Order: sequence, then C-alpha cells, then structure tokens
Amino acid sequence: MEAGQNWEVRMQRLMSIGQFSQLVGLSVSALRFYADLGLLRPVQVDQDSGYRYYAPEQLAVGQRVAALRRLELPLDELSRLLDADAAQSRLILERHEQRLHQRFELQRQHLQDVGALLSGQRSLPEVETAYRQWPDQWVLSLTGAAPTETFDTFYRETLSELRRQAGSAVSGDDFGLYHADEYLGGPLQVEVCLPVQATMPVTGLAVTGQVRLLQLPACRVICALHREDWRTFGLTYAALYKAASQADLKTGASYTLSRPEGSELGFLLH
Repeated sequence: MEAGQNWEVRMQRLMSIGQFSQLVGLSVSALRFYADLGLLRPVQVDQDSGYRYYAPEQLAVGQRVAALRRLELPLDELSRLLDADAAQSRLILERHEQRLHQRFELQRQHLQDVGALLSGQRSLPEVETAYRQWPDQWVLSLTGAAPTETFDTFYRETLSELRRQAGSAVSGDDFGLYHADEYLGGPLQVEVCLPVQATMPVTGLAVTGQVRLLQLPACRVICALHREDWRTFGLTYAALYKAASQADLKTGASYTLSRPEGSELGFLLH
C-alpha cells in the first residue's frame, strides 16, 4: 500500500510534455527529438497512450538546454557540456564563441562584397524598415526545393497540401521560411508554414507524409514591404540585412509573407 501511495504522489508531481515545454521554453517537437537523442529523456512514458511525463527536478536541465540552443550550440557539444566539469565547459564554450566570431566576420565580408559589386551599378533600395513581434504559434510545415522558374507553382501546390491536411484548423496566413541565403544566391529551398489552432495540435490534425507539426516560439523580426515581384527580393533582403547589421542585430532565417499590397520580407532576429 505504501509503495502504491508513493507512486501516486510521484505521478501527481510529474508534468505533461506540454506543461514542461512551456516552463523550459522548448517546443514539444524539440523535446521529443532531444529524448530520442538521449539528451533530455522523460522520467515516465505511459505504455498505453505514449504520453511523456517530466519531473520538477528536470526543469533546471531543460532550461539550460533551451538557453544553450538559443546560442546555437551544436547538439553534440551541448550533450558533452551537460556532463562536463568547469574546465571542459569553458573549452566547449570558447570553441563555440570562436565559431560564432568566424561566422559573423564571414557574413560581414559577404555584405561588403555585395556592396562592392553593386557600387557604380545600382544601390540598395531605400526600404521602410519595421520591427514587430511574432507570437508563439503552431504550424504545419513542409520543406522542399524547386528551380526558380517553377518555384511559384511548387509553393502553391505545397500550400494546398498543407491546407488539405489542416482542414478547419487553419488559424492564419501562410508564410515561407528560408534557412539559408536562397534569395542572395543558391537553390530556392523553402519551408512552407501554415498556422493552425493551438487547441488541437496533435489529435485534431491528420499529419501524414513529410508534413511536420511544429510549435514556433515567439520572436522579433525585422521586415519591409516589397511591392515588386520576386526577382528583386534579393535587393530588399540585402537592405534589411544591412539595416540589422548596422543596428548590431543578429539575423536568423528569412521569410516571405503575402500581403494585399505586396510581399512582406524579413529576417527572424535572435
């Protein structure tokens, strides 16, 4: 009886994966991914439902993982850091600091090179830069790539598939995320995202194939309205990147969002 009471008390203290997600600042999909890697495993998994539960003692580790991932620390180094002593932790962080410095210098050099190429030919457009806050949101997403000449058709067909799977759960306008400098050169690879209702993130959606259900955290963005077609997206992105760099802001993925008056282009800010 005492063992049964202890088990019941323990279960009352455990948190669902959704509760744990909100408290540590990691998405549910990220927690599942980290559990699969053995990085942050739940203490209890219901064998019948598959529901995952976390203990209060794991909050500190979860919050540390979230903080380190925001710093873009690679997963393999993050895993070593969690078990490292003070000296090893310093070496890992110093190595990552050096990597970030190198990346920053490379991006700054790319910006200077682009400016040199445009000098005497054409200048970056004057854009009305704006900053706004994206809310925390659930999205269905599908990543793919297409040649420039067929990209518009690819995007529309991908969006149609997402709308089919979301059904009545659609909660906002679609947008495209670009995790590299596609519009500044390179293949057009996009993650098409469709916001869906947070009240039915799992059981209410028929997620199949390569479609993923993600919870995107709230973030700040720098953006501008682009009134021309996609062929000149690169110039607006370059102007936005320059504005962010001059403001000493660190940019992440770029995005496109359709507006009645044109296309909103922007960068997610770290």
